[in-house]
Amino acid sequence: MKKILYSLLAVIAVFSMGTFSSCSEDNEEFITATEDDFPQILLPWFSEWENGEPVEYKNLSRDVEFVDSATVTPALYTTVQWLIDDEVIHEGLKIQHTFLAGEYVLKIVATTTKGKSTSRTGILTVRPLESDPIPGEDILDRQVVPGSVVKLHGTNMDKVVKISFGEKEAAANFVAAGDNSYVEYTVPADLALGTYRVTLTDNDGNVYGGGKIEISNEAPVVTEETLWEGEFNVTWDTPFRELQSQFKDLVVAGSIIRAYVTGEGQGNMTTDWWTNILTGGQGDSNRGDIKISGTMVLEFELTDFSMQLMNEQGGAIFVGDGYTITKITKE
Repeated sequence: MKKILYSLLAVIAVFSMGTFSSCSEDNEEFITATEDDFPQILLPWFSEWENGEPVEYKNLSRDVEFVDSATVTPALYTTVQWLIDDEVIHEGLKIQHTFLAGEYVLKIVATTTKGKSTSRTGILTVRPLESDPIPGEDILDRQVVPGSVVKLHGTNMDKVVKISFGEKEAAANFVAAGDNSYVEYTVPADLALGTYRVTLTDNDGNVYGGGKIEISNEAPVVTEETLWEGEFNVTWDTPFRELQSQFKDLVVAGSIIRAYVTGEGQGNMTTDWWTNILTGGQGDSNRGDIKISGTMVLEFELTDFSMQLMNEQGGAIFVGDGYTITKITKE
């Protein structure tokens, strides 16, 4: 019996020595990680890319701070940088940062003292508040030419008084058009070509995210459908009525009507009651006729109010004097 007990104690002792030795060796391996080792980012964890693009890592409201931390090895010889859209915004294992609304490319880079590095990339989505100006993503708004007068459609855009492209600024004028309301501004003429993350500013100086706008040599190509083509001389006695009754069936709120004209005079798109199709203004002093000089394109972005006017006031016509319409299109 004693022999069995001694044998059992011996086995336990050997097993214990092996266990302690193993733990000691594991700790020694962890502690002795050197600057020659290749770095690893253990945390945070990022999902695999899809179709060659990074996927969303975090989604938060713009009034919530982005708080995160990284765990790396070899810890004693590795520095961590946090990048947004390829620009370093912080260095260190922990980050606490506030972002404007928008979609950002977040990248974490771990680099050892020997210059070896690894990285993780994901999308950081920051949502606007419901009361914020929230611009849309129409390609016509997002690709613009320096020096041109352009629009930026969206929700709550009546709050916006300024659009900034980095250090360059442009005053913004709000145009009420129902669900298609927008601000109009002149793109700074000296902007270098490229893509800018823009900001929107209100009267109180509050700044909001405006997404990205590309400054290009040319505006995007739009698809126009020709509704009428020919030559029609518009005078006070002979308004353009060729599409008067068809207009309400050819267009919807959001359609853009373009009249290609030439001449020296004034004109506008109205209802059969000579009411401004966009504003509802009536009479020579309130209709807001457009001065025509040479070859021009008159553009009218229709709204729900426009459609209501067409239905209640006998369709749509072009009025004025001293110009010729050569083509009517819609987009």
